[in-house]
Formats: sequence, C-alpha cells, structure tokens
Amino acid sequence: MPAYGTTSVAFAAGPTIVSTFLSHVVTWPTRRRPRNAESSSVPPTSLETLPGNQLRYDEGLNVVRRFLEFASHHGVEQVQGYTAQPVPVPRWVRRKEATIPEALIADAADILARHLESYGPDGSGLKLVGGGKWWQVRGRELEGEWVEMRKDYERRKEAKRMKRRSWMGALRGRSGAVKDDSGGEVVGDRVILYIHGGAFFFSSLDMHRYQIQRHARKAGARAFVPNYRLSPQYPFPCGLHDSIAAYLYLIDPPPGHHAPIAPENIIFMGDSAGGGMLLSLLVVIREMGLPMPAAASLMSPWVDLTHSMPSIMEWDGGDYIPTVGFHYQPSDVWPPIPGDGIKVDLDGREVTVDDQIQLYCPNTLLTHPLVSPINNGSLGGLCPLYISAGGAEVLRDEIIYVAHKASHPTQYAPAEATLAEYPNEAALVDKYPPTYVELQVFEGACHVATTLAWTRSAKHIFRGTANFNIWAFKDAAQSRSAPAAPSRANSMPCAPPGMGLSMGSQGTTTSPPEPSPLDSTASEPIWAVWRRKRSVEIPSNGTRTPRKPSPSEGYPRPLASEPTALSMSRGNSTDGEEAAPSSSDEEPTTPSGRHFKHVGHLVVEHILVRGSRPAWFDSHMVAERVSMHGRITPMEKTGIPALDPALRPHIGRVTGAGPIRTWLKKRADWDKRYAKELKHNRAVRLADRAEAEKQGFLTRDLGGDRPPLGALAGLANPELAKRVGKSVDAPTHRESKAVALWAHLAEGPDIDAVKRERKSSEDRASMEKKSEEGRSPAQRVSVALARKSVDMGRKSVDMGRKSVDMGRKSVDMGRKSVDHGRKSPVPSSQSVDEQSVGGRKSNKVLQNSLPAEHGEPTEGKTEDVSEKLEGSAIGGVEAKLERLDA
Repeated sequence: MPAYGTTSVAFAAGPTIVSTFLSHVVTWPTRRRPRNAESSSVPPTSLETLPGNQLRYDEGLNVVRRFLEFASHHGVEQVQGYTAQPVPVPRWVRRKEATIPEALIADAADILARHLESYGPDGSGLKLVGGGKWWQVRGRELEGEWVEMRKDYERRKEAKRMKRRSWMGALRGRSGAVKDDSGGEVVGDRVILYIHGGAFFFSSLDMHRYQIQRHARKAGARAFVPNYRLSPQYPFPCGLHDSIAAYLYLIDPPPGHHAPIAPENIIFMGDSAGGGMLLSLLVVIREMGLPMPAAASLMSPWVDLTHSMPSIMEWDGGDYIPTVGFHYQPSDVWPPIPGDGIKVDLDGREVTVDDQIQLYCPNTLLTHPLVSPINNGSLGGLCPLYISAGGAEVLRDEIIYVAHKASHPTQYAPAEATLAEYPNEAALVDKYPPTYVELQVFEGACHVATTLAWTRSAKHIFRGTANFNIWAFKDAAQSRSAPAAPSRANSMPCAPPGMGLSMGSQGTTTSPPEPSPLDSTASEPIWAVWRRKRSVEIPSNGTRTPRKPSPSEGYPRPLASEPTALSMSRGNSTDGEEAAPSSSDEEPTTPSGRHFKHVGHLVVEHILVRGSRPAWFDSHMVAERVSMHGRITPMEKTGIPALDPALRPHIGRVTGAGPIRTWLKKRADWDKRYAKELKHNRAVRLADRAEAEKQGFLTRDLGGDRPPLGALAGLANPELAKRVGKSVDAPTHRESKAVALWAHLAEGPDIDAVKRERKSSEDRASMEKKSEEGRSPAQRVSVALARKSVDMGRKSVDMGRKSVDMGRKSVDMGRKSVDHGRKSPVPSSQSVDEQSVGGRKSNKVLQNSLPAEHGEPTEGKTEDVSEKLEGSAIGGVEAKLERLDA
C-alpha cells in the first residue's frame, strides 16, 4: 500500500471521479425529480431510487467515501496527521488563536468529575470511566481559535471604539453595521461555540474552517472553536472535558482575554461527533446548574455509538459512513490490546467481544449516557434545538429518534436494560419539561452534507441552520428586555467532591491543589459555588423557554394545502445562492411575512433565510422534510421507522441483531490481512501495560485510576507515549494543495458574498461622489463645517470622559479614606470626638458617592454624565447633517 499523502490520495480518488461521472450520466434520467416535488418519506434502497442530485454532489460524496476506504489501509496516526494539516486562511476571514488557561480547565474537571460520579451507586460513577485523574493528562495546551468575517470584525471594532455611532450613521448611513444573512442588523454580541466532528478521532479546526466561517457569516456572528483532544489517545471523557472548559472560557475569561460573553449570546453548534458531544455538554450544564446557552444547532449528530437503529443496516450507497465500522492498519496507536469486553448474543450463543469497537471509548462504556446521549434518562429541560439529518445517511434513524426524545422526554424513556445499568437515569425521565426542537430531514443528503459545501444540499442545510440561529439570537436578545419567566432549571445537588486535579500542558501532572471552595456545601448547585469562587456575575438562566412572539410578529400560519401546521416561516436569502424557483419577479407574501410560490392551485414554501420563529404553536416539536430543491413539507406523523415501539427495548444496546456481525467479520479480515503488524503491535502494548501495572501509569501519580487500554495516559514508556501522541499533540503534516483546493471550492459562496459587499461599497462611494459633485460651493462649505463640528464634538466627548475618570479616581480616594477611618481605633475622649464631627460629615458625603457596599452606586451616574456630554456635543450636529442630506 502506498504512503498516505496527497499524491496517493489523488491517485486513489482518480478512478472514482471517472466512474462517478459515468454513473451519474446513466442514472440521471430516472433519478431526476421535478423542482417543486415534495420530499419523499421513503429512504432510498438503491442508486436508482436515490433522488438525483448535482454531479458535483455525487463526485464529492464518492471522493469522501473513497478517501475513508483508502485511509483504512493505513494507521490511525496517518489519518490524524493528514486531516490536521494547515489550510490557508482566506484574507477576508479573521482568525485569532487563543489558549484556555489552566485554572478554567481545572474548574471544568471538577464540574465533570462531580457529574460523572452520579452514574454509579453511592457516587461510584468515576470508577466506570477509570477514575478522575487520567483524563486530565494532556500533551499540549488547550487551544482554540476565533473565526469571523474580517469586515464584521472591523465593524465590531469600530462600534466598540465609539459607543455612540449616531454621528457615524449621519455621515455613512447604516452601512457600517454588522448584518446577518436575513438582512437584519446585528444588535449586541453573537458568538457560536463550534465543536467539530470527525468520529471523535480525526479532523481538525483547519479542515472545518470553511464550514464554520460560513455559519458565522450567515448569522452575523463570530465563532470560537476549541481544539479538543482526540481519541483513541485521549478517549472519553477527554473531549467532553475540553468542551466544558471552552464554554467556561467564553462566559468567564481571565484578565487580558476577551470580555465575558453572556450565555444568552452564545449558540452551540456541532456536526457528527461534535453534535453528539454538545448534546452531552448540554446535559452536564443542565444537571450541574450552569447557565444554558441561547440555543444549539446540531448537524447529523452521532448520538448512538451502539448502532442499534435499523437505518445503519440498510442500503448505504447514499452516504460515506462505513457501515462495517472504522478499521485501520495496526500500529502503535491502534488497536489496543484486548480487554474491557462485553457479551453479545449471536444466534443464541453468547460471545464476548474483547476487541475495542469504537475508537472513542472501551466497549463497556458504549451505553454510557454521555457517550450515547440516546440513552440519557431525559433530554428535556435543554435550550431550543435545531437538528438536521440527511435522508440518505445511515444515522438518520437515531437522529430522528433523539429529536423526538428531547421534545417528548416522558414518551421515549431509555430501555429497561439501560435503566438497570445506570439507575440514576430513571429519576430524570419525568423530571424536566419538553425541549423545543426543530427537526429537518434533507432529501437524499448524506451525513453532514455541509462537508460538500459547494452543493445544493449543503446550501439548504446552511440556510435552515442560519434561519434558526438568527431567530435564536434575536429571541434571546429580546427576552433579556422582557420580564423574567420562572426558571425551569432543576439542578441536582452536588455530588461528593471530585478529584480536582490540574494537569500540566506537557502531559505531566501538577501537585493536587488545596481544598477547593467548591467543597463548601453539598446542597448548593455547583454553578452558584463556582460563580462565587470565580466572582462571576452571570446569572444562571436554567432552561430557556422561547419568547412568545408579539402580535405584530405573529405565528407563521399553516399552509393552505397542508392539514397540519408544522412548517417553519422562511424569507428571502441574501447569500447569492440559488433561490427558490419562481415564475415571477416577486413572491407573494402573507400577512405573517412568509414567502410562498404558487404552483397551480397549491402554495409551496421553500427554505430561505429570514430569522423567523419556528411554528411550535402548542407543541414542542416542528418536524419537516426538505426536498432536493428546497421545498418544505411537514414530516409524516405515523409510519416513521425510528419511532417503532418494537425497537424500544433494544435502543442504545449492543445486540446480535445490529451491525456487530459485519464489524466482527471485517475485523477478522483485517487481522488476517495485517497479521504481522498486529502481532508486533500486541507485543509492544502488552509489555508496556505489564510495566505500567508494576511501576505506575504515565505520570506515575494517578493513584487508583485505571486508564482505558487505548489511552495515552495508560502507557508506562514515555518514548512510546510520545510516538503515540505525536499525531494529535504535535502534528507535522505539511500543507496539501489538494486540501487547499477542496477548501477553496467550499468557500465559493463566501467569496461571492464578499464580492457583493465590495461592489455595494463601491456603488455607495460612487453615489456619494456624484452627490458631492452635484452640491453647490455653499453646500460643500456647509458640509465641511458640519464635519468639523463633529470632530469638535468628539473632542468634547473625550474631555468629558476624562473628567468622569478623574471623578472616579476621586471617589476611589474617598473610599480608601473611609476604609482607613473604619480600621483606625476610635478615640474615647469627648473632646476628640467633638473635633471629628466635621470629618464624619465629610465621610458621610463620601459614603453617599461610593458603590453599593458603602452607599449608593456611582457608576451609573458617571455613565449618565458621559452619555449626556456625548449627546449634547453630537446631537445638534446630527440634525444639521440630516438637514443638509435632505
């Protein structure tokens, strides 16, 4: 087998490109669907029944499939290194790296350890994962990056520098404001916390940036993406630990970093494994009393690592996920030595499966509710969720099921076997209210079709996600100004204190910290204690219920041709991509603002971006199907395979009826094909494990922990650990032109958006120039004088702010004087007391100007003074400029 690199991958994909072209040409006449046809509810069973998509979609799908097949003949570390290579950042995208401090990582570990304890009797849940220390070992610092459109960054920077932009609006209009894809102006901060996918063991920030920047552009937001640790070197719960730390970093950054971000200004986003991990993160947030984000958008989330749903066993020609599982050439990294086995019934014969099935965790943890969120006792009580799935992807059944489970938590309880294995989940089934969910299934689409970002299917998913995100940001912003509703948060009491061990960035542990203030109480939610420890002034908002629309907004009305009101309101898209088919220049609009297309006597709605509220009405669920050309229709209420009651006893369980048979067969074939490499790997890992059992695991101070057999922390030899961790801790793969070309193709819509923005700016400048040329000399002089007055107004505002700062310094000096007076001994002499009457009066005056702990607050007053100074200096000039423009 040739070495794994750009050349070998290109040669492997070459024949696939040719064969796909021929297949597409031959089958296109039978697969082609009318543009206004409804989405089929029947999953494809062959290439002939797969709805016809674009040639570029079919080419991209088969290239990815071939890439994964070719990768299986190489070691896991080669796949990790190849997908971690740097990708050029477009000049119109701003990227900034950030490092999450150790203090927040330690806090996240404490929170997660306490939560993990609840999964076993008497707080023994930590033993299920091997202890509370090993998963805190890391070979590098926890880093992340900020991603946003450069033009949006410049506009935010300008708005931050000038607290009042009214004079800017008078000179430049509203063109300087950040706008989302619905055309609306962004008010306040919008942040996306994105957890990338890759089956938990490959891919990177660079490989996902072209998707992330598009999500950020459409929502008018900036995205933060943590570079979490990957398995099998860092298995569960390492990635979840890093995700918690990333969220804490957003809402409570240390000094010198960004300003704290309110949770209601944050939306979680993730695809595939990242989407499943985010669902587990939301459960941890709910159970530990942390504040919920505004919403979460999950693209094809992987929520069932047991593969217990029927779609995983059906025709897989429309997807690139290997239904036989992930198998790779043996190496130092994978597979681990046999152990941690589970028993499976195959044709009435009990078989023990000792070889690790998934790279994310040992077999004994496949059913863990944080590994497979489909097994959670309840997914109610979470923030609003947007969940998308591909109609042809093999994970569609588990995605549809988990969406219904979140919106109907009491109807979809875990299997009896799961409740027996994790008794704590039984108490959660009816504890939380339903979660608001919007589910969209895209006809004929594969798993995470946004990977093929230049295709029509990806465009529709981007639009659906953007529509929901914009609504969620706006709804959360408006909810802040509305009267607070009673919180539905049902935080569980804190579990016994966790290990609280902070690990060094180079894979070595530090000494255990002193007792944490978190241990001060056993009845207070951990978020409240952690907030007091960190002095964070962010309220815990618990479950966020969507705000009811005002009468002027209204609810989206049901379609005239549809019996149920399950559709979501849409509007025009400004992304410059293919719009909904239309026979006229303008689309009819209903009083609720929806845009429809008339086809004969029917009214057809297509997926566009408007930022409108999902039509939940009296329900918590909006379930829709989206056709190949973007037409939206309600999902059927009966006959959905994923909701078959007969499946309930086996959901989330590894059974002989599942794909375990094909996995075992493929594994036996791979062991035979690479018998020499497997023998060498087993010998090295067995010897190292025996040494670790004697001398201790990697850091030698993990106490009673027993790391999983495949974990880097479970090794004894530092040199072996360095080789095993190199592909995820210090990848050295060079930049690939093929990957750069792939990213460039995916960035096409963003490039078009930048070009349109530039053209709009040029047209505006041209109009201003023509307007300037058409003015008389007297008008030009007046405009110049007005601009000069604005500059003088700015200087006046700056002087006023300096005066306010001086006033604050005086208040601080007075505060120190009062504190000094309180600490000094009080004289007992009557004469001295009479002499200090004036001083007491002076102190009383100072107390009246001090913050709340000494008297009335002054910060608001000084801000009012600043606003008045600014308004008086600029307000008159604005009016004058408006008259001149008129």
